[in-house]
Amino acid sequence: MARVYLAHMKKDDLNRKNGAPQAQSLSEHLRHVAGLMSASAEAAGLSSTAYLIGILHDLGKCSEAFAEYLSWSHAHPGDYSRKGTVDHSSAGGKLLMARYGGKSDDQQLVIELAALAIFSHHTGLLNYIGEHGLMNASGREDAYTFSHRMDKADILTGVDLGYFFENIISEEELDNLFAKAVHELSALDEQIQKQKSDEIYFFYWGMVIKLLFSMLVDADRLDSAEFELGDRLTCAWETEPLWEEFSAKLEKKIAGFPTPREEKAKSIAQLRQKMSDDCLHAAEQTPGIYRLTVPTGGGKTLAGMRFALTHAKRWHKKRIIVVIPYTSIIDQNAKEIREIFDRDEAVLEHHSNVISEEDDGEDTEGMDWRRILTERWDVPVIFTTQVQFLNTIFAGGNSSIRRLHALQDSILIFDEIQTMPVKCTYMFNLAINFLKDFCRTTTVLCTATQPPLEHLDFPIDAGKCAELTTDISEVFEAFRRVRIENCCRDGGSSVEDIAAAICRSAEEEGDVLCIVNLTKQARELYQAVSELVQDADIEIRVVHLSTKMCPAHRKKVLAEVREELRCRKEHPERRLICISTQLVEAGVDVSFPVVYRALAGFSSIAQAAGRCNRHGELAQGTVRIFAFTDENLSRLEDIQAGQKIARALLFEKEADGILSPQAMEEYFRKFYKEQIEGRMGYPLHDGNTLLDLLSVNDAGVRVCKERGDTVHTGFAHAFHDAGWAFEVIDSHAEAVLVPYAAGKELITAFESKDVGWGQDYRKRLKSAQQYMVNLFSYEIKILDRLGAISRMESGVIALREEYYSEAFGVQFEEQQNAYCMI
Repeated sequence: MARVYLAHMKKDDLNRKNGAPQAQSLSEHLRHVAGLMSASAEAAGLSSTAYLIGILHDLGKCSEAFAEYLSWSHAHPGDYSRKGTVDHSSAGGKLLMARYGGKSDDQQLVIELAALAIFSHHTGLLNYIGEHGLMNASGREDAYTFSHRMDKADILTGVDLGYFFENIISEEELDNLFAKAVHELSALDEQIQKQKSDEIYFFYWGMVIKLLFSMLVDADRLDSAEFELGDRLTCAWETEPLWEEFSAKLEKKIAGFPTPREEKAKSIAQLRQKMSDDCLHAAEQTPGIYRLTVPTGGGKTLAGMRFALTHAKRWHKKRIIVVIPYTSIIDQNAKEIREIFDRDEAVLEHHSNVISEEDDGEDTEGMDWRRILTERWDVPVIFTTQVQFLNTIFAGGNSSIRRLHALQDSILIFDEIQTMPVKCTYMFNLAINFLKDFCRTTTVLCTATQPPLEHLDFPIDAGKCAELTTDISEVFEAFRRVRIENCCRDGGSSVEDIAAAICRSAEEEGDVLCIVNLTKQARELYQAVSELVQDADIEIRVVHLSTKMCPAHRKKVLAEVREELRCRKEHPERRLICISTQLVEAGVDVSFPVVYRALAGFSSIAQAAGRCNRHGELAQGTVRIFAFTDENLSRLEDIQAGQKIARALLFEKEADGILSPQAMEEYFRKFYKEQIEGRMGYPLHDGNTLLDLLSVNDAGVRVCKERGDTVHTGFAHAFHDAGWAFEVIDSHAEAVLVPYAAGKELITAFESKDVGWGQDYRKRLKSAQQYMVNLFSYEIKILDRLGAISRMESGVIALREEYYSEAFGVQFEEQQNAYCMI
């Protein structure tokens, strides 16, 4: 019987379909992965390069050593003591070097790029050169470098190349494939060389490497998972008719909006329609980077989607990805779009993850298959967060970067772009430029307060006709619905003073929304106001909102808030006070006659003003700016910087004029000027930047030269070091399943030892997203010490019932609210 090398053998502990194969041949696995990668790489013109990587990625499995290891692992399920004893992920790269190395710069480019992807596909991207050179701190060769893998001896000795060339790909086919890859990357290099600096040139090559690596990780995991589960996990979407269907439904929705009777509200409705029509007409423009500058309450959600659907039809885009800073806005916007499109399976919300996406480098023979169930972003319409998006491009490990190739041929809509963390600015700009230039991606930057991203040292490449709407200054003036009052005192105000002022406003003026910077402040203010309203002469209801409440809980409270506000005409004697962190100020559709805002940057104040007299119900609403005594914003550096500039500008100009485009431009000019010294390149503790590690890596190259290290590569990227240093927010967060409403039953279900890994389990994972709260590592430790959480065999972290409050959400000691939430 002829020898057949295997890629995988089925695990006994998973549900199987009757008659399904119990082993997958290496030939089947390599060819399928290569085919998936080649199809994914068409948009970037790298099909042959991708196929080359895919066909070689598991070459090391074509050996007696791996065959013996695989048989042993199958006979000893759950025993990972031999994990890593057989290196099957280095042989493909070593073969490229042995067969083609040393011949030309163009061939060396292919070898270095393809070999790094192959070497890295179970560890996360390796360094070409580490941040500290080729050696680690102890002076030993770093296992996470390209050179370490390439210098490994005897890797090809046990590989059955005769079998590989006879049964998987012939030598002639491999040589032709390599030659095509050389042509593809040489042509790409000609384009990348047009960049203005070495930093951009090498950053772009880093993006190419990440893109191909993303395709490999996704194809490898997808093929392995489909074999293991005996089920297809993908759906082939016919997007052309889908965009037509969705566009028709959206146009019907817009046409059905009632015309307001009040003159002011009628005028606002007409302006919204004009801006929406501008977006529709602009959708015919070629793919690129655009700005949608719309006043708060201007209807940018539907206007942006109107542009995206028409643009997708015109330019044959594969998906629309809406990126939002807060999960609370995803809850609202995704629901609105779902209701319009009426195709639930075509719309994905991807924010908090029930299962941690961390990777520890284990190979698929020992992999916990729950990780395979992570969303792949393979549906037509996706709502996600800044954290998930930025992790997709810059985080370490394999789970996040797996989604990167889904950004090709897509439309990205960034809602409230001004909330992008300052430290990520340069890398974000360059990544978006790369996606435009090499992946046919269109980007729309939406906000009422546009940051000047095109005027920085590493600018975003928006075209001359980047604005989707016209007459911006006139529109903002027409949308003016509030009066701004500066109530900041020297030394600030106490919680008790602010609580008293809020209660007076509620009694004398109407419903009040108060937005603060910290979760701790929101709780203290809620408690103080709740005590004061007990002595009020009228009925006043007080509610609290923060990110320590799960999405389902926040949805319920927001629905109750909207219903209470809607009923105000029928019940003018009642009052509502809502105390919230800034999660409510960006895109949440509520309208209060009075809004209090703790001092922050002008962009935050403008967003808060968007919750005041939102639909022009009154002649004029009131927004009051105040400052807390001894407010500690040390963990929220961007908010702290914006607050400092806003405080200075408020001494120079009338508060009522700060919402104008001119005032906002001055604010952002000062804001970015103060941040310019290294803050936008993602500074690290050692004085280096993440931008440097992901481009020229001057720090690592300098160390190599000083040591006299031999460098084997033309690239210097420190992918591994950069990936593990990257965090969108400065403290790691984990999702905790909380016992709110249906969350209680889900906790019970996940606790069951009978839980399976099929379709029902995947449905539970998606359902559980609505009952998750993302907690920082220090918060997890607090709860752990209290015995408040448990980690179940399914991988889910669950909160005990007594630690979840109907008023506040998760109960623990002092915590702070993150600016961007997962």
